[in-house]
Formats: sequence, structure tokens, C-alpha cells
Amino acid sequence: MRALLAGAALVALLVQAADAARATLRAARPGLAPLVLEAASDDTTWTIRVRDGGTETQRIEVQTDLPGTRPALGDVNGDGAADLWVPLIGDNANSAWDLWIMQPGEARFRRAGEINGLAFARDRAGRLVAISREGCCLVSMVFHTIGADGALREAFAVNRRLDVPGAISEPVPAGVVREACALQQGQMPGVRVGPR
Repeated sequence: MRALLAGAALVALLVQAADAARATLRAARPGLAPLVLEAASDDTTWTIRVRDGGTETQRIEVQTDLPGTRPALGDVNGDGAADLWVPLIGDNANSAWDLWIMQPGEARFRRAGEINGLAFARDRAGRLVAISREGCCLVSMVFHTIGADGALREAFAVNRRLDVPGAISEPVPAGVVREACALQQGQMPGVRVGPR
């Protein structure tokens, strides 16, 4: 089963890399026309031009080690507007992304910070959860908040050993512990957001 999943992931990455140097994304925003993001990469940088009705409102440049992995959109804070995820660094499991939160009325994005993980979700309390693989037997869930200033902050983490079901290595709010420990292997808390 693992070999089949690994093979499917490799094929998906190869198909994605084949046409990843350019991408056009449509970033939905509530009550307004979507923003059009024209992304292009060279060997070291992703450049994203943000357009509102044909007018360029912002230009974002991000240094990257992943010029062949496309930027992605996903609503991080639950406001209905698509937020921008720009790939930074990747390895066999976890990847780092530069996260930009949309400012819908301004037709712009504000940089929130860097986030690392294998997958991402938004939990019931609205926190952004980064799920990371830490070796063969440990999964780390780092819960983040986004402050009033738009900055991404780590709030707390839950570490779960796959070889000892339900084991937690540090204290966190009881409700979060119960929810995280009730998940089946491979399941994520809350609603999945961001890159897939």
C-alpha cells in the first residue's frame, strides 16, 4: 500500500513539475470578483503578480528551492477569501511554505510567515494546524494563530507516537488533546486547507 501511494505521489509531482514554471490562479474573495494571480518561476524565485480587474495591485517575490512546485490557494483564517501558499523548501515528507493572507478589500496579500508540514488543516477553533512527520513513529501537530497584525504564531503542539496510540508528549488544552487522539492514522483535525 505504501509503495502504491509513494508511486502515485511521484507521478503527481512529475506531472505538476512539467508545467509548473507558470501558473494562473483565481483567488476567491467574498462579495467581490476574484483576484487573478499570475505566477512564474525561474531557478530561484517565484514571482506572483496580483491583478484586480486587469490592474496589477501587488507583486510578490519569494526565494524558493522549489521552482517546479506551484503556489497554491487555501482559506487559512475562515474568512472566505483564498490565501496564498508559496513553496519554499521540500524534502521527502515535510515542506516549508511562505503564507500570505488576502486582504480582500485592498486586493492585496499580507505576508503572515513561514509554515512547515506535510499537510495543513483548520481546527474547530479556527487555528491553523501543521501536521509533520518526525521520523518513523512520531507525528507532530503544531497549532498556529494569526494575530491582529496578520502574523502567524505557533500556539502549541501535540506530538503523537504512531507506535503508542494516544501518547502525548506535552500539555495542551484538554479538548484539543481529546480531538487529536481520537483521529485515525492519516486523519487530520478540522477542515483541510492549503496545498495538497
